Amino acid sequence: MTTLVPIELIASKIYLIRGIKVMLDRDLAELYDVETRVLNQSVSRNIERFPEDFMFSLTREEIMRISQIVTSSEIKFSKSVRCFTEQGVAMLSSVLRSKRAIQANIQIMRTFTKLREALLDNKDLRKELEELKQLTEERFRIVFETLDQLLTIESKPKKKIGYTVKEKQKIYGKSVKKKKPSTDGSFTPKAKKIWEAIPGIIQFKILNNVWCVHCRKESSIGNLTGKIESGMLVLRGSCTKCGGDVARVIENE
Repeated sequence: MTTLVPIELIASKIYLIRGIKVMLDRDLAELYDVETRVLNQSVSRNIERFPEDFMFSLTREEIMRISQIVTSSEIKFSKSVRCFTEQGVAMLSSVLRSKRAIQANIQIMRTFTKLREALLDNKDLRKELEELKQLTEERFRIVFETLDQLLTIESKPKKKIGYTVKEKQKIYGKSVKKKKPSTDGSFTPKAKKIWEAIPGIIQFKILNNVWCVHCRKESSIGNLTGKIESGMLVLRGSCTKCGGDVARVIENE
């Protein structure tokens, strides 16, 4: 391995699943330059080295959910996908001993360390960590389910009754325009560019599907601000129901 794998590339392959930072077997295999099958065979032969807090398999529902954000679309056709925690990745160095695997593992450990230091250095992120653990697994499901519902509504023929048309216009037209947030002065330039690239209807649904730990239910976010943290767009504001702090994280794909 003549060059080290960039830390940025490794960081893009770390996902938050079940509230834990993990890497997928196929991404690790790519970094180690081996087939996914070979990596999993080596793990299976040494399965006693990989307890559940080192490695776990995704359910079918989790595989379909993560297929929305994982670069490789082929993952949704996989019958089994293994996830490795930081300790599990470290243990892989004892079963995969090629020079490339060793160098890749060193970079992966450095990446995990940098991500951990970034979180510890930022008091706001540390406070929100528990919120994000609950939010991460749900945010994509909520967005895509909402889009499906909107497409279903739009595909239905509209009734030719005056008050019905006006009512729908009020709900799905005026309220959307009223709640669409302004980014003037509240977003950093880079965050504003990423946010404005998102279609307006998706912006609206994201901001109205925020988990509030104070209300312990979905709410919407007001007093919106945005900036880039750890390579991701972080939206912050207050719950429109109780006024407590809420946040949304949008990965920059």
